[in-house]
Amino acid sequence: MRMWSAIGPLAACLLVACATDQRGDVERYRAVSDPPGGLPSRNGEDSFSLVDALRHTAAYNEQLAARGEQYVQALAERQRAASALKPTLDLFAGVSLQENTGSDAAVQTNVGVSGQYRLLTGQGDLRAVDAAGARAESRRWLILDLRESLLLQTARAYYDTLLAERLVSVLESSVHVQLERLNDARARNEVGFTRPLDVSQIEAQVSRTKVQLVSAHRQAREARATLTLLTGADAAIAPLTDGFEAPADERTVDELLRVASAHRQDILAARLEADAARSQVDTAISQYAPTLSVNLEYFLARAPDDSASAIASLIELRVPVLSAGRIEADVRSAWSVFRQRVLDYRLRTREARRDVETALVQLRASHDRSAELRKQVEVAHQSLALAEAAYQAGLGTNLERITAQDELLNAELQAASEEFAIKTAYLSLSRACGLLSSELIGSSIPPTPPELLTPPDAPLLDRAPAQP
Repeated sequence: MRMWSAIGPLAACLLVACATDQRGDVERYRAVSDPPGGLPSRNGEDSFSLVDALRHTAAYNEQLAARGEQYVQALAERQRAASALKPTLDLFAGVSLQENTGSDAAVQTNVGVSGQYRLLTGQGDLRAVDAAGARAESRRWLILDLRESLLLQTARAYYDTLLAERLVSVLESSVHVQLERLNDARARNEVGFTRPLDVSQIEAQVSRTKVQLVSAHRQAREARATLTLLTGADAAIAPLTDGFEAPADERTVDELLRVASAHRQDILAARLEADAARSQVDTAISQYAPTLSVNLEYFLARAPDDSASAIASLIELRVPVLSAGRIEADVRSAWSVFRQRVLDYRLRTREARRDVETALVQLRASHDRSAELRKQVEVAHQSLALAEAAYQAGLGTNLERITAQDELLNAELQAASEEFAIKTAYLSLSRACGLLSSELIGSSIPPTPPELLTPPDAPLLDRAPAQP
């Protein structure tokens, strides 16, 4: 009875300590990835703007939730590392059987509490906590980086759908006009006013356009399926209203690069990974330092022999003298991992510059192409009208009229494609700068600590300039 009265309160404390706040963990990463203003909702027939699609992606895409769970796991690792700085308390119970020749066997039962605390660790535990904290913060930035990538994928799928459906509309209109021309040519051929060759040429043109129409329908269905996958919303039949106009961007490359260096989430995550690796170097070096720990055991009950002392303690000092190269290998490995993380950071920085320059070139080229394509549509309309008039007057051939019709169709298709290419290029530029979420769904830009704006120090990786 005495034993159970000692164990009961401690067991209750252990059960309470084992409880975890799973809802709080989920809400912690959702607070990072969710769009502001509450969760979006809709049914399958509601109109679907670009912003609606992006908000659904931020709220319901499972990839973001999975990345959030990695963030929770990193927080748990930091908690585990921090626990090494605190004393531990264990409840123990043991039963031992002692038997000597010629005497009765004795069963000894011990119940007690054991505590341990490390007084001296060479600050290795502290640096391990720093490393785990930096990795957890890196995972938070990676949630935001993945959200930027998914929003851009959603925007591209959205405009791929709009483009395919615009092409369907243009091709259906063209097929309608061509069928009317085909019926007119057949009627004229029956009375001998046109040649069978003209009818065959028009039929071939109608067939080519219908093939393009079938491909456009397929592209539209595939794009809507991708949009549904990314947004988690039923976008199979929803009217797409767009509602986004790309603003003019007059910023220079240098200005955009400064924005990207301050807000690109993958760069900031790589910087934190380098910090974590550097802390791990100090943790490895701390193995050379002596460690001092205290162990204390207090016996709550001992039966049947309770004559032994109720308290047992042990103070242990360890000083590494000969480690057979193990600590040296750990330090070398830690330095190598740190240099690797620095190289990753430098690569991310160079990739960001590439992304910004490429997106800016594409945006400006799309504006120039769009202006020229609009001119081509106007000229193609005029050419078709002239070819039609010449054919009706007997001064032109049917082939000239068909050629003019194909040129107009191609010009309209390219103009429609370039209209959406401008928007996609602008969104790509925003993604390259790390601003897509703030510009499209209104998410606030997280503050960037000043220490993350400086490159990690790894001078051994810098190569001397080649001598001429």
